[in-house]
Amino acid sequence: MAGFEYTLVHAKYTIPVAILLTILLKPFKTSADHYKVTYLLVIAVTATIPWDSYLLKNKVWTYPEHAVIGATFWRIPVEELFFFLIQTYITSLVCIIAGKSIVPSAYLPTLPITPPSPSIEEAKPRKPKQLIQNDYKRLRRMGLFGAIGIVSLAVIGARLVHGGGQGTYMGLILVWACPVIFFIWCLSHQYILSVPVKNVMIPILLPTAYLWFVDTLALKNGTWVINPEKSFDVKLWGYLDIEEAIFFLVTNILITFGQLAFDHTLAVINGFPEIFNMAIPSWPPLQLMVRGLSVSVNNYTPRRILNLRDAIMKLQNKSRSFSLASSVFEGRLRIDLVLLYAFCRNADDLIDEADTPEEAQKALAKLSDAVSNTFSQYQPSAKPISHVEKALKPPISMLYNLPEEMASSLEMLPIEALPLKPIQGLLEGFGMDLQFPSINKEVKNHMSAEKFPIGTESDLKRYGYCVAGTVAELLIHLVFHHSPTKDLSLKEREEIIQAGVNMGIALQYINISRDIAKDALMGRCYIPSDWLAEYNLTPIMVVEKPDRHGVRMLKRRMLRNAMEIYYQNKGAIEKLPTYGGARKGVRGAVENYVEIGRVLLEQDGRMPIGNEATVSKTRRLWVFVKALCI
Repeated sequence: MAGFEYTLVHAKYTIPVAILLTILLKPFKTSADHYKVTYLLVIAVTATIPWDSYLLKNKVWTYPEHAVIGATFWRIPVEELFFFLIQTYITSLVCIIAGKSIVPSAYLPTLPITPPSPSIEEAKPRKPKQLIQNDYKRLRRMGLFGAIGIVSLAVIGARLVHGGGQGTYMGLILVWACPVIFFIWCLSHQYILSVPVKNVMIPILLPTAYLWFVDTLALKNGTWVINPEKSFDVKLWGYLDIEEAIFFLVTNILITFGQLAFDHTLAVINGFPEIFNMAIPSWPPLQLMVRGLSVSVNNYTPRRILNLRDAIMKLQNKSRSFSLASSVFEGRLRIDLVLLYAFCRNADDLIDEADTPEEAQKALAKLSDAVSNTFSQYQPSAKPISHVEKALKPPISMLYNLPEEMASSLEMLPIEALPLKPIQGLLEGFGMDLQFPSINKEVKNHMSAEKFPIGTESDLKRYGYCVAGTVAELLIHLVFHHSPTKDLSLKEREEIIQAGVNMGIALQYINISRDIAKDALMGRCYIPSDWLAEYNLTPIMVVEKPDRHGVRMLKRRMLRNAMEIYYQNKGAIEKLPTYGGARKGVRGAVENYVEIGRVLLEQDGRMPIGNEATVSKTRRLWVFVKALCI
């Protein structure tokens, strides 16, 4: 007599969890996520059906008639077939969610670097050659030990199956799963061992623990029955057989390793455009994925991986808003945006951390020369540079006497996709910062308003363009470079770029409003002098005491200007391509930063300048998720 007990297990325990995870991931889900889950579902079902059918044929486990509706495929109840799908889906989503915080290409293994010059060796004190070599050797050793362990388990499984009796079920689990795990391990063990431990363990242990709970209830209720003659009849707890516990652990290892193998090959394809010099489709063909896995570590570019790691660390430490938004971008677009951010931040640090204004001016001049000459090599009229010439060319750090971190971030910039003018504008903005008078001089009391570069609202707008509008312009150029869509005309693209520039200016106004007291400590005042004059104030007075009534009023004025620009230009975000998560990512980043302005407006009049409100992590995440769901 047909029954619905197994169906109810899904209705109560597996389907609700799958729906919840789908809802949680939806704002962050990318085309690559759809791709990985779809392929893995097909592989999981295809690989499991023959094995499960064999177990049922040999009565390793059975399903009472009252527990299933009766429809089968290869002796397998449809409820069991659905279980293959739902378990794979649940574990895959947990793995994807756990991996959203990382850029996979940054976790590719690297061989030791042979420095092309002594200056490079000196410039990498935190990454000595021996340390990198030891890390690589450690991965090789751990990979070997892991392979030996997997093969040993497969041999044990084969002996159990050959011996028959109570070891049959355990043996069949091991001989079925271990060869697949061994295959994935051989291909991707270095990547699996390199990613954060939580990215591997959470998708394995969390679904396993939950399915142990579900399986315990099902065995207790007789939804399925394990044959005691072909199992050890050892309980992990309660009604949970040790074989069932191992089965769920092993299958979740299979699913997680499968997901990480996909991440590995996509990391190679996206991380090395010099090897894969092509546009990467949202759903890469299988032959491209195989080619990605077949690339030897010897062909990786260690410096690119190391510089990408440095860029990610700088992003995480310096910009919470963009760090959060970067999780939505995908593929090469995400990598290039991180590298662009690192360049901008390193350039800013190069100027700010100079010991004297004179040294800062010299550093800015050297960086400007390096940028101009580097970009000139990629102009259409420039003579192509051969691989031999590239290898023999001295590094930027030597040519222009720049710090290695700054030089590396310039070398890593996707220059072929970026115009030079916004970069020059960014450097002009740094030059405007250097026009502020030094507060270390004893002549502080004799400073005049003329010494402050932001005299009018036009000066403010120009500064906003230079330090923020240019970055938005570069970001949008990268989006268009990576997007395969041709739907937008040249005029439409120019309008979107201009709207992006305006939005960057608005966000800089918010940044200035937030940092009035912080800037005052550095002897800077970005509030236009003619605005200050309306309240009988001067920039010097703001530097000396930023918490004034007039300054609060002008802060509100600047925030209102920012919000007005924001509302005038936010519609252009919806015209951006969706490829690579561009539209969602930009929307999320903008809304996250604009929320700072909203908080400042809420607190105005109640919070002294210098104790500025910040957006809590909970509120920031809520605003970001809400922006992605629009």
